[in-house]
Amino acid sequence: MIDRDGFAARFDVSRETLDQLDTYAALLAEWQQRMNLVGPSTLPQLWDRHFADSAQLFDVAGRGRSWLDVGTGAGFPGLIVAILDPTARVLLVESIAKKCRFLEHVANSLALGPRVTIANQRVESLPPQKFDIVTARALAALEQLYDWCLPFAGSGTHWLLPKGARFADELATASKRFGFDYRLVESITDPAARIIIATGVRRR
Repeated sequence: MIDRDGFAARFDVSRETLDQLDTYAALLAEWQQRMNLVGPSTLPQLWDRHFADSAQLFDVAGRGRSWLDVGTGAGFPGLIVAILDPTARVLLVESIAKKCRFLEHVANSLALGPRVTIANQRVESLPPQKFDIVTARALAALEQLYDWCLPFAGSGTHWLLPKGARFADELATASKRFGFDYRLVESITDPAARIIIATGVRRR
């Protein structure tokens, strides 16, 4: 279990960054009283279940990338990436308006500025554009994510998709309709889970 101090050590964050994360955590706890942003049982493990689970994707991707975060919910992983990397550009896509209001409040409170864009719509309605990284956390099966997000992936795009214990089944199902190369990275927050890092996604 990764707590606040463990997070700071594991991801080598500055005091300023840790202050931003503390503000994010406080705002999430405050707004959670009015709307269901995360599973209530996960709130006491926020630094592990949401912050570290998101930050490990940044560890894989590196700095200075453009990110598409689909179905971002309370901002995971997209807002964590934007906080950890001041050179990242992140588009957060969320179809639920009240969650977008929360995302906007956090982005304004943390002065994330023009690097973070919040789109209150479904990803299928976005104009086609290309991103370095496509990610989605606990949103849909791998096959569905490929179907929705292919218009936003170029030849060099990496898909960083955290998946639970049934990741092998999702890979097998997706491979029937899509060709892709991939590797797996073990999650630091769940030994049974994996991060699927896919490239070259294409329809068969």
